[in-house]
Amino acid sequence: MPEEIARYLIKPSAESTFTLEVSKTGLMAGKKHFLFFEQYSGEVDYDPQHPENSSVSLTVEARSVTCKDAWVKKKEQRKRILDAAVNDMMAASQYPQLTFASTRITGKSKGQYEIQGNLTVRGITKPITFVTAAKPSGIERLEIDGDAQINLKDYGLTPPSAMLGLIGTKSKMTLRFLVWAEKSSR
Repeated sequence: MPEEIARYLIKPSAESTFTLEVSKTGLMAGKKHFLFFEQYSGEVDYDPQHPENSSVSLTVEARSVTCKDAWVKKKEQRKRILDAAVNDMMAASQYPQLTFASTRITGKSKGQYEIQGNLTVRGITKPITFVTAAKPSGIERLEIDGDAQINLKDYGLTPPSAMLGLIGTKSKMTLRFLVWAEKSSR
């Protein structure tokens, strides 16, 4: 690895969030579920001068998801939402991890990047593009902020619905993250 590339490790911290935003349809249109992943890890090999030499890999533990929707008042409703996410959508007992590996990183402007790569959900790998911003925070940390659209149908999934379709979920979801990566001593 060339000397100008620095390795950073991604792991959960008090300042980091890794969230899937799920928009509702029908009678619940305008509402969103915010599903937070609490266990994940990854590596960033970062070359700010030549972003094309950079790479990212990330592993997310499917069972680490939590629901913090303020509009969902009852505990049993939150449990049903989590059960549907963990068991029906992610099939976490069979596929305990979601993974991402970059294939190409392109600098767009200072600190702004487009990261293309492969996202694996339920054993199905599909290309995805993240729009990100990365900036150093001191000499030991890197702040990475980004998002991407995920289409459930790409992974062979049908968006959940209830009440004969009067309440449902959009197929396109947004994966958002703000993570702090710590410089590795290797």
